[in-house]
Amino acid sequence: MDGEEILALYEWAPGTCFRCARTGIDSTLVEVLHPKTSPPQPIRACRACLLTLEGERRLTAQRKGEPYTPGGVRPAAGDELDPPCSEPTSWG
Repeated sequence: MDGEEILALYEWAPGTCFRCARTGIDSTLVEVLHPKTSPPQPIRACRACLLTLEGERRLTAQRKGEPYTPGGVRPAAGDELDPPCSEPTSWG
């Protein structure tokens, strides 16, 4: 599977990448942090950083002798924000 096919497995919306800190670029939700004293915090990755994360997943799977399935860099089921893949402008 090539990079474009892997990227097509994700939903994209403007946001800020947690790895490279670029803002206002296409990004996908990869995790949601749930701090005890504040609202859930979306963690997003841009296209380039997502491909790096997928590459790391592939290498880890190879080292462990496990199969690699693209598309696994995402929040656990039921841990998405509403609406999906959006970054709130305020928490109020």
